Amino acid sequence: MSLPDYPEYDEVLKALFDGLAPVVTFIDDDLPAEYIYVQRVGGREDGVFDNPVVDVEYVGPTRAASKALKKAGQERVRHCGNTAPGGFLIDVAEEVTGAMPMSPQQRDMREFIATNRFSYRRPRA
Repeated sequence: MSLPDYPEYDEVLKALFDGLAPVVTFIDDDLPAEYIYVQRVGGREDGVFDNPVVDVEYVGPTRAASKALKKAGQERVRHCGNTAPGGFLIDVAEEVTGAMPMSPQQRDMREFIATNRFSYRRPRA
């Protein structure tokens, strides 16, 4: 009997961040002024859990809006352990690198990026 596939990391994060802003995996000219860009940058599955390491970029129309989106996103990550947003079973989530401006030299930049590690299971059959 084969096990079901792990859910795609972006689908898990779309469910986790639902209601905050659109979650995207590519950037184009049609994006709204506020979005969350996610990119898997590492991690591995171990047969029980998938453990992706994901860069999460919070982008808003202004620096203040980006900062507020970042704060809301961080709260979701902090409290998502042992929950199942969208039916995805997240066991653990942690910040690997806390959110910081994309370019500290340019204080007017409207993007913050954090690196997070998630651990979630295959869907129940």
